[in-house]
Amino acid sequence: GLPDALDLLVICAEAGLTVDAAFSRVARELGKAYPELGDEFGLTAIELGFLAERRKAFENLSKRVDLEAVRGVVTTMIQTEKYGTPLASALRVLSAEFRNERMMRAEEKAARLPAIMTIPLILFILPVLFIVILGPAACAISDNFVNRA
Repeated sequence: GLPDALDLLVICAEAGLTVDAAFSRVARELGKAYPELGDEFGLTAIELGFLAERRKAFENLSKRVDLEAVRGVVTTMIQTEKYGTPLASALRVLSAEFRNERMMRAEEKAARLPAIMTIPLILFILPVLFIVILGPAACAISDNFVNRA
């Protein structure tokens, strides 16, 4: 999603495209994989072309997509416009940060998995395992009792 969009913006910025053209290009490319995000980037590209203040277009994006990550991107875009800092390096750092956050969330979910899987293991797998292991022994014992009687 968003990290991919930021990577595309970095590539566009390093290729020399303006922010308007970069947003438009990213919107076209993202439209195939992430249509909602592509639509929002496309709308932002249109707003960047028509609104007098570019800051307002970025703020509108932040309001429409009410996510903390998008607010971070918008803040970065506004600051790079205001202070003239390199856009590509700032977006690259943000993209890496978002990927790290996603990886940490996945690791947290994976760490909780053994505790969640304990109950199904006890209820469904262990009884079948006991039947498979102890079943032949129980049959042999019952045959011995039947043969003795």
